[in-house]
Order: sequence, then structure tokens, then C-alpha cells
Amino acid sequence: MIVVICALLAVGAMGFTLFVREKDVPTEAIDNPEMEHLQRQREVLYENLRDLQFEYHQGKLSDDDYQSLKAGFQDDLAKVLASLEQMGPPVEIEKPAMQGKAIMMLKCVACGTVNEARNRFCGQCGNALS
Repeated sequence: MIVVICALLAVGAMGFTLFVREKDVPTEAIDNPEMEHLQRQREVLYENLRDLQFEYHQGKLSDDDYQSLKAGFQDDLAKVLASLEQMGPPVEIEKPAMQGKAIMMLKCVACGTVNEARNRFCGQCGNALS
């Protein structure tokens, strides 16, 4: 009896997966893996810049080392941002409701982009926010 039930479940599962209609497959679930990789790379570079600035302010890096590492990270970040721009407009991510909390904003002196006050670097150009 158990063998019959298992066989019916197996046939039902195979039938369900083999005969799925195209309209039942969500199209927005198909992601662009290259864009995801670039976005992850962008976040890693921003984090590296934050860590670099922290290490510099702690006195662990000389001015020359800081400037050369910062320039390297910013060059890499510029390439990643350019690649993301070529891929198309950014996908807008839905943010959870703020529940009445006010958010302070800072304007970048280099490019004029408005950023959240918790950010240490501009989301557009990567310039340090003061």
C-alpha cells in the first residue's frame, strides 16, 4: 500500500513539474546574475572604503598608503558603477515602512546627490560625506 502511495506521489510531482504552464511561472523572479554580482561588488567596495577610512582615522595607515589604497578602490568602484549604468536603470527596491521615523539627509559636496546621514560615502560618486 505504501509503495502505491509513493508511486502516485512521484507521478503527481513529475506531472506537476513537467506540465507547468508558462503563464504560471513568475517573470519577475528571473534575476540578472551579472547585475547581482556587480551590485555585490559595489557593496564590497563601499565597505572597503569605509574600513579604509576607519583604519586611517585610527592612525594605522600613513597618508601615502591611505591615498593610494583609496584611489585604487575608487577606480574599481567607478568601473563597477559604469558597468551597472550600462546594464540599464537600477531596479527600485521596496523599503519597509519607516513607522514615523525621520531620516536625516546629507548632500554630497562633489555631485550634489542627497544621501542618508548614516552613509559615510556618497552613493553616486563615492566621495566621503562630512
